[in-house]
Amino acid sequence: MLGVEAAVRHGRPVLDRAFADLSAVDPARVVQGMERLVDGLGALRKRLPPPSWDVFCRTECVTHPVRYLVHQDPLTERSYFKPRGYPGDPVLMDFFYGGEDVTAYLERVTALGRRIYDVTSNSRVARALRRRRKILAQLIDRVTSATAGCRILTLDCGHLREMELCPVLRKGRIDRFLAIDRDAESLKVVEERFGPLGVETKVSTVHELLQEPERLGSFDLVYSVGVYDYLGRGLASRVTDALFRILRPQGSLLVTNIVEGLRDVGYLEAFMDWRLQYRNAQDMFSLTGGLPEEAIVDRRTFIEEVDGIVYMIVRHA
Repeated sequence: MLGVEAAVRHGRPVLDRAFADLSAVDPARVVQGMERLVDGLGALRKRLPPPSWDVFCRTECVTHPVRYLVHQDPLTERSYFKPRGYPGDPVLMDFFYGGEDVTAYLERVTALGRRIYDVTSNSRVARALRRRRKILAQLIDRVTSATAGCRILTLDCGHLREMELCPVLRKGRIDRFLAIDRDAESLKVVEERFGPLGVETKVSTVHELLQEPERLGSFDLVYSVGVYDYLGRGLASRVTDALFRILRPQGSLLVTNIVEGLRDVGYLEAFMDWRLQYRNAQDMFSLTGGLPEEAIVDRRTFIEEVDGIVYMIVRHA
C-alpha cells in the first residue's frame, strides 16, 4: 500500500498527462486523455489505503490545472459543486440520461466541455443508469398489467424519468402513484409532467419515512433506486423493513445499489466528489435479515448487463 507521498509521486504524472491531452485541439487526444485519466485514477485508488486516497483527491486533484479542464464538462462540474446541496441530484441524472432535458445546458458549454461530456455520459456508470431506467419502466409495465387497481410508491423519485418510457399512466392502469423525494424543486418537475396524469407527490426524508410508514398507505409495488447508494448498512436495513411493511399481499419491493469495482470510481471520487456506498448481491441480501421470513414468498438479486448496478426484488406472501 502506498502512503500520501508515494501517492503524489505516482498520481501526479497521471494528472499531468491528462492535462496535456485535454489541452490539445485534437478531439482524439481528448478522448485518449480521459481514458488515461479514468484508468490511472482507478488503478491508483486500488493501491492506496482510503485515508491516503482521500488526501490525494482533496489536495492534488483539486489544485491541479486539469481540474479546470474536466470541470468544463457540465456533468462533472455539477456533481462536484452540488448546487442542490446533495450528491446525485436529478439534474445530474438527466445529464447521464441525455436527451432534450439537458440540451439547454450543453448549448452553453465550451467545445472541450462537450467533448469531455461525450466521454463521461457514455461511461460504464452512465450506461448502467440508463439501463436501470429502462428496467424500471419494464417492471412497472409488467406489474400494472398483472395487477388490477395497482398502487405504486417510489422513494427518492428524482424527476421520475422512468415514467417517460412507460405509457401506463396514460392508459389508466394505476389506481395510485405516490412519488416521494426530499427535494421540493425536483417534485415540481414531477408535478408538472405527471401530476395531470394522477401522480401524487410528497416532500419527505428517509428518516421521516421510518417514523410511521403505514400512514402512506399500502402498495403493490414499492421501489427505490437511488437512495441506497448513500445509506450505511444499519439505516439501509431499517429502510428496507419500512418499505416492506407497506406492501400489499403479493406486492413487490425493488431496491438497487451501485456495485463496487466500477472502472469510473476513481474519477467519480477525485473530480466529481461523488462518493457512494457500494454493495454486491450478498450485501443486498443481508439488508433483508430483519424481515419476517413467513411474509416473504421470493427474494432474489441480479446484476444488469453492464455490471454496474445490483437489483434486489423481495415479494410479499
